[in-house]
Amino acid sequence: MSGAEGAPPGPLLPPLAAVFPPVSRQEWEAAVEATLKGRPFASLASSTDGGVELQPLYVPSEAGFDHDESGLPGAAPTTRGAVAVPRADGRWDVRRPLDGTDAATANRAALRDLERGVTSLEVPFPPATPEDLGERLDGVLLDLAPVVLRPGWDWTSAAGALERLWAERGVEPDTALGGFGADPFASLAALGQGPRPVGEALTEAATLAERTARTFPQVRALTVSSLPAVEAGAAEVLELAVVLSTGAAYLRELASVGLEADAATAQIEVELAADTDVFTTLAKVRAVRRVWAALTAACGATDPGGSLRLSVRTPRRMMTGCDPWVNLLRVTAAAFAAGVGGADSVTTDAYDVLLAEHGELGRRMARNTQLLLIEESNLGRVVDPAGGSAFLESLTDRIATAAWARFQELEASGGVGTTLVDGTLAARITDERDAQLARVATRRRPITGVSEFPDADEPSPELSSPPTATPLLVPIRWSEGFEDLRAAADAARAAGRTVEVFLANLGPVAVHTARATFTRNLFAAGGVRAVTGESGGTTGYDDVERLVTDVVDSGAALVCICSSDEVYAEQAEAVAAALSAIDGVRRVYLAGAPGEARERLTASGVDEFIHVGVDALDVLRRAQHECGVDTGGAR
Repeated sequence: MSGAEGAPPGPLLPPLAAVFPPVSRQEWEAAVEATLKGRPFASLASSTDGGVELQPLYVPSEAGFDHDESGLPGAAPTTRGAVAVPRADGRWDVRRPLDGTDAATANRAALRDLERGVTSLEVPFPPATPEDLGERLDGVLLDLAPVVLRPGWDWTSAAGALERLWAERGVEPDTALGGFGADPFASLAALGQGPRPVGEALTEAATLAERTARTFPQVRALTVSSLPAVEAGAAEVLELAVVLSTGAAYLRELASVGLEADAATAQIEVELAADTDVFTTLAKVRAVRRVWAALTAACGATDPGGSLRLSVRTPRRMMTGCDPWVNLLRVTAAAFAAGVGGADSVTTDAYDVLLAEHGELGRRMARNTQLLLIEESNLGRVVDPAGGSAFLESLTDRIATAAWARFQELEASGGVGTTLVDGTLAARITDERDAQLARVATRRRPITGVSEFPDADEPSPELSSPPTATPLLVPIRWSEGFEDLRAAADAARAAGRTVEVFLANLGPVAVHTARATFTRNLFAAGGVRAVTGESGGTTGYDDVERLVTDVVDSGAALVCICSSDEVYAEQAEAVAAALSAIDGVRRVYLAGAPGEARERLTASGVDEFIHVGVDALDVLRRAQHECGVDTGGAR
């Protein structure tokens, strides 16, 4: 403090923005359009996977949200959180599933996780069984570490086994922690028809919840999970609609067994997926609080949204088998979005979760990713840091509004249970899935390490066996198409086939490098390795005869001409004619959009043009066929 004690402080510096002259929206747009080479400012608009419009510029005064107390944490509609204080110690619940087919392995992993920062455990059934639950949880302090079951159709016996374990270890009913994980609709979606009709299963789950409410005040019997829909390809709006419709069905069933609205909502844990789209995930986690509060208020809850327990986990659909190290970045982005969005619990997959052989390193990295976000980045110490962002407030509102409208459509069609059985929900998800797979195929939705920047020398990994269930919602992975082609190419090479494309680079390195790199990456995404002659990869070919000789010597069935438009205008037709005449060359490509020269180039011998926006999967399947690859036996 400067000056005499008690003297008034000096003048405060003006806000940083105050030293700049005000700029109108029109001036902003004009400045942007000056860099767009003739495209209008509106061309920068896009949309989320679920069709929610995204504008290139957001201004608070135009975003449609206000700053009164209803928009603050702890106030209705709880978009910004049910409480106005940060999480205790700035931590969310770090949850890990018990891996391992045998109980002893699972137990060792569980104890190691709990010693190193995990705060709750998830027990999947199978591989767990009610009979070996005690061995899997041997040494776990059950009154400190919540145990959440993922029991499939077997929630009654699984819950009974956990209750007996609590009793045997002296855990009082009012100190027991965790959840029984009964979720009839998710079980139906992920596993197919169970051992009893869905109506009976709903009643059984509601009965379990009623007994749990009376006996175990800190345990939740039911889960409303969006994971089966997400793993099948559902986008964020439909995901929330499925959560709302499932929640409505469960709340109706809970009312039928005598639970009041507040007690019923306290028996449900909601589970969402966190994907690599950070902003959409963040907004979705905020939006679910708003729509869940609206649903529970309509059911008569006195504290709408206040009892929401929200768990978020990373979905398998975003993970890759090829170059699995990139999964570390995917999981980090998803966990960041979930934590900043306000999730109560986060479950992160290991980077090697898809591989047939995965070990402690993957498990440790999955655990430590969350610990770094919590303890070093301090993400949990601020309540809703996204609050007040014009972009995120608008995106949250649009997702919530669209999800509520889709929820009403689902209810009008009979709800999740009916639409699961009659296939309507699967058809809606398939439409969204196919739209995204089309973007993956054209690489407008790039997958790093798979469709973009693949390592052509990396052998295809051996993946773990898929489950034997017959789900109503079939899970997918975005990278499967490319990874299947990689596996097929490796199998063909092992059988002695040549799966290569020869790069016919024309002109100096500065001229052909850009398109040669593009070509190399595109073909590597399908397991087709790029080769060239001794001079073609450095200085580029200026002699057609030497190029033809190198192509013949390589034995490649595929050749791609790579250079600039100017060089193409002078040389491409003659080069294409010479290459297409080579015995053994099955397909000649040219890198770049041909424009008005398409007919001339095609007539001279170019079979196909590769450029930004082509269906890469389609191109690669044809290329593999020409190399004699059997794509049907990829996996």
